[in-house]
Order: sequence, then structure tokens, then C-alpha cells
Amino acid sequence: YTVVEVDMTNVVRWREANNEAYRAREGTSISYVAAVVKAVTETLRSHPTVNSQFADDKIVLKQAMNIGIAVAVENGLIVPVVHNADQLSISGVNLRIRDLSNRANANKLRLDELQGGTFTVNNTGWFGSVSSMPIINAPEVAILSMEAIVKRPRVIEVDGADVIAIRHM
Repeated sequence: YTVVEVDMTNVVRWREANNEAYRAREGTSISYVAAVVKAVTETLRSHPTVNSQFADDKIVLKQAMNIGIAVAVENGLIVPVVHNADQLSISGVNLRIRDLSNRANANKLRLDELQGGTFTVNNTGWFGSVSSMPIINAPEVAILSMEAIVKRPRVIEVDGADVIAIRHM
């Protein structure tokens, strides 16, 4: 279990700059989850051993990046899978997540949409959580838990000098 804080300020600014036009075009907002899933696929490309599954006494590396998205439903939690997420744009991932989430809550997912995950992204941040301990969705070998994006003072370097700035963490 490892906790790493990430400066999301640039992602927050990007979303703020693009969300209104995106919503007018697509009928929904841009999710931070979609941006994180795209970052995950780029990271998995650099660290392929994390995109794998346990199988008996070995670890099987997977070529496809099938990202499970933990979705809270009325009676618990379900993890539908965005198959080949690395081949989708952020918009494509965003629309796919929205579709899977809506159908998960309506109990209309197909079996194949719940299978084949190679890595899971969990978003407990919508609860306001700033630290949680997710459970790895076996046979996957890892999970990433997103937490609430909160403003915090941080020391950053600007023009060679250290300054205190409010950042979205």
C-alpha cells in the first residue's frame, strides 16, 4: 500500500478551460476519472509488469489495457471494464465510463463488460476521501485509488525561487 500525492492543478485548469465546450458537444462533462485513466494507460505502457494478472504460480503480462472502473451501485460495488482503453481518446474513455456507469446502475451490463480487466481505477474521491485503501480486483496485480482533489499550500519553484502556492492536490 503506497500513498502518493499528485499535483492536479494543470488537469483542473485544462478541465475548466474545456468542460463547457465539451458539455455542449457531448451532453456530459469531462470526468477527472477519464483523464486519470489515460494517464494510467500511458504509465502502463512504460511499466508493463503492472498491466498483468496472477495465474496459478506466475504473473501473465497482458497486451491489452483493459481498465476496470469501480462503480458504486445501490447494493454494493461493481467493476465494469473499459476494454482497450489505451486506444481511446480522453473523450472516448469519458463517454465509455459514463455509459458503463449508467448501465451498471440500471443493472444492464453484459457479462463481457465485467471481465478481462488488467488494472482498476477506483474513485473514492467523490465521497470526499483523501486517503483510502482499495482492494485489488483479483486476478489483477494492482489498483489505483483516486481521492478528492483538494486545494493545499505547496512549495513550488518559480523562476528559480521557492514560493508557496495553492495547488489542486
